[in-house]
Amino acid sequence: ASPEYASVGTFVNSWGYTGSAVLIAPDWVLTAAHNLIAASSGTFTIGGTSYTSTQLIRNPNYQTSSPMAGSDFGLVHLSSSVEAIPPATLYTGSSELGQVGTFVGFGFTGTGLPGYKTLDGQERAFQNMIDGDFGNPSLVLGCDFDSPHTTADNVFGDTTPLTLEGCAAPGDSGGGVFITVDSQTYLAGTISFIAATNGTPNAAYGDLTGFGRVSAFVPWIDSVMVPEPSIFALLCAACASLFCRWRFRQSNVFDRPRSTGSSGASRTK
Repeated sequence: ASPEYASVGTFVNSWGYTGSAVLIAPDWVLTAAHNLIAASSGTFTIGGTSYTSTQLIRNPNYQTSSPMAGSDFGLVHLSSSVEAIPPATLYTGSSELGQVGTFVGFGFTGTGLPGYKTLDGQERAFQNMIDGDFGNPSLVLGCDFDSPHTTADNVFGDTTPLTLEGCAAPGDSGGGVFITVDSQTYLAGTISFIAATNGTPNAAYGDLTGFGRVSAFVPWIDSVMVPEPSIFALLCAACASLFCRWRFRQSNVFDRPRSTGSSGASRTK
């Protein structure tokens, strides 16, 4: 993949499930919440270096039984910072629909016929027009894998496939959906699921890729990465304030002029 997508890496959880994730701060990665299910820890690998987790945090509104409901976002705090690779820039706008999305992950690869079939641990990307949704466009958007052979596989928007048209596959979950606006590349989505009108989601022609909109979850992401002050921190701040007030009062006491016991008038014999 191109350098602007270098922030995407692999994420393997404590019981061996492998997905993708995106570096969004030196010590934080964004992934799919379902990559964190039943996991106690995980390892993020990027640029040939692996980083262990110290925290796994799923969005509290994620529903394991309904992936299309949205909120399939998870955050992983790393034990040390990634220094050599710049984090992705989060998209905060609202113009994803109609954009060409570049989907980046480490999942299975294959062709539109018969679908995915090989997992080789390589980072790959495909492009698709973001032109569909699954009933809740404020949270989840998507695209279809148009066939160059027939228009019968079309579900969303235009029937003409892009040159690098594709579909997500197992292992891509948690990977990034990038868009470019005014020459700046942004992380606009987190790959969440594959769907199929024929009941067999195998990344073949006609299948659908769904992703969560990053812009809708920026407030939650920010609240986790920059948490509210802890009770301990608040107590420390209160103690420091009291100490400063005590020092100020003591300073005022010592700085007062001392009485000499005389009115200051001269005395005569």
